[in-house]
Amino acid sequence: MIPMFRPPALDKKMALELIEDALDRGYIGEGPLCARLEDKLEQFLQLPRRPLYMNSCTSALRLAYHLAGARPGAEVICTPMTCLATATAILETGASIAWADVDPETGNISPESVARMVQPRTVAVAAVDWSGRICDFKRLREVTAGISLVEDAAHAFGATGSERGDFICWSAQAIKHWTTADGGLLACPGTALTERARLLRWFGLDRTRGASMRCLQNVPEAGFKMQGNDILAAIGLASLVGVVWRLARHRAIAKLYAADLADVTYVRLPAADPNASWWFYGLRVSSPMRFVRFMADLGVEVGQVHARLDRQACFDGARSDRLPGMEEFSAHQVNLPCGSHLSDEDIHAIVDGVRAWGMTADARW
Repeated sequence: MIPMFRPPALDKKMALELIEDALDRGYIGEGPLCARLEDKLEQFLQLPRRPLYMNSCTSALRLAYHLAGARPGAEVICTPMTCLATATAILETGASIAWADVDPETGNISPESVARMVQPRTVAVAAVDWSGRICDFKRLREVTAGISLVEDAAHAFGATGSERGDFICWSAQAIKHWTTADGGLLACPGTALTERARLLRWFGLDRTRGASMRCLQNVPEAGFKMQGNDILAAIGLASLVGVVWRLARHRAIAKLYAADLADVTYVRLPAADPNASWWFYGLRVSSPMRFVRFMADLGVEVGQVHARLDRQACFDGARSDRLPGMEEFSAHQVNLPCGSHLSDEDIHAIVDGVRAWGMTADARW
């Protein structure tokens, strides 16, 4: 079976050497390797200041919502086309959720829907870069007038765009473009918020003020337990080796799919986007579940990756806009593998499978 995802390749020798050094040093918590990783990521992602390495992207989102003012009585507008963690992290703040619609072509949040949903208690908008395609943050900023934009970039490591969210949260989970086995990254707008987030990441205590009795510090704002550690940072540093090639490979595969499937009847392809990181390659078909079974019989794993959240019982009571775009997208979206683990032979097999699907009766809309 050709898998949908695989953990990215990394420099195993480098990872083992860094882990051994950390073990020999006798300190494996948040230490010099975490700082080194943050410095490398600041350079690679071309950020204006050093990002914060977190224990998960979920933690990065949770902290971003907190910094944006999500509290009981506040509301966060969220896309329903995302991972559970994007929205459960909102509930953890005590804020309520309002579902905005999505663009039926891309799966990204609809700025027009967001504009209809904004109200006085709205403190943030959670926008997901579906499949690694950056949301229309220019338009979102125009319709939200100063409300914080929290960019869930879990699919979009290495994607680029002229406009980004105020807070950007990347995932370093096991099967992303870049990994620390599990982890996340948070970029905040401005030095003051970055420093506040750095303190809140570890209970509100300042880890730079010596190693002894930090608990004697006077903490003005209670924080969380969200920091990374040097063992996972070692994996992250080793995973950065070759990441430029891996991102290029993702983009090259997406370009091949676009060219080789352009004439396939009854399969709708995404618009070209050279700036996307293409964690997966999204199609729209008549029946995603039948397509999944058809491709599985040919030895190819495909899937929807995430299901719409507005139908999950844990979010009962959330306010909602009209969601015709969500209905359309959810009913037809399905995704092909697009990772650097794919060989040229794998790609040919996937293309042949999709072409074969286009000739079946099930493929017809």
